[in-house]
Amino acid sequence: MSLFKRLLSTIVPHQTPTQRLPRKVPTPTYPISDGSGPSTKSTFLYSNSKRTGLVALKKGMTAIWDEWGQLTPVTVLKVSDCQVLGTRFHHGCGSYMVQVGAVTQKKLHRVKRPLLFHYRKFQVTPKKKLTEFRVSPDACLPSGVRLQAAHFVAGQYVDCQAKSTGKGFQGGMKRHGFKGGPASHGASLNHRAIGSTGACQDPGRVWPGKKMPGRMGGVTRTVQNLKIMKIDNVHNLIYVKGAVPGVDNAYVRVSDAIKKGWYKKTFPENAVVPFPTFFGKTDALPRESLAPVGVKGTVDPFSRARGERA
Repeated sequence: MSLFKRLLSTIVPHQTPTQRLPRKVPTPTYPISDGSGPSTKSTFLYSNSKRTGLVALKKGMTAIWDEWGQLTPVTVLKVSDCQVLGTRFHHGCGSYMVQVGAVTQKKLHRVKRPLLFHYRKFQVTPKKKLTEFRVSPDACLPSGVRLQAAHFVAGQYVDCQAKSTGKGFQGGMKRHGFKGGPASHGASLNHRAIGSTGACQDPGRVWPGKKMPGRMGGVTRTVQNLKIMKIDNVHNLIYVKGAVPGVDNAYVRVSDAIKKGWYKKTFPENAVVPFPTFFGKTDALPRESLAPVGVKGTVDPFSRARGERA
């Protein structure tokens, strides 16, 4: 043994894997009893509660009108056969992960055999899309629970993550918004060129990260703080204000807005949050749930401003 290893062994003694202290795993709380004990009732808290999300299909865009007659563009998301496989503890991040699958796979020959046995283990029908969501210990869900559009509340804010539309190899003007060269007056075959990419002798190379032509789109993007304008409980549709990345029939991860939760504004005031998810029957719910109308500062957008002449 060298002198360095001897000194190191005196300062930091060697520990075997059996001597190392294991990570403290928080006790999960399941909302449904598995037969070993009574079911627990949890309530949502902004401070330490984090619900699971779900996977929806993007069905396109449309528009809805509010009580003033103003048009609002919305994206329609459909929740199709979204089901929980199980909950596991991730030792890397130190939190629980809920595994969710969506869209039933009818052609079982397309499912790999290890994944097919994974679905058989949890007794869940094979799905086309499989993903995980990080949750708090009091929001763990057992296998077999179905997630519906009623998991969210009309008027709340969500984060939507999907793969953006691929546009192929594009130039600098479309990919990065470059101005381009002059359209006339001496510009010869240099109208849409990106221009200079660096100096000559010093540094004698192109700096890493230089904006140049290349493949555009086809990457995962997240749009935050999108408001849910309406929820269709019959057809499991979610109407989200604004645009969502991806093409039609793309898989979209929808979860509660993170940044709005910092200020306790994810959900409307006095809203009943289905925590950890909605377990009732949609037959008892209204067909459509609309976002609540704001009371403070709500004015007719078509009314004339003060001092404006007729």
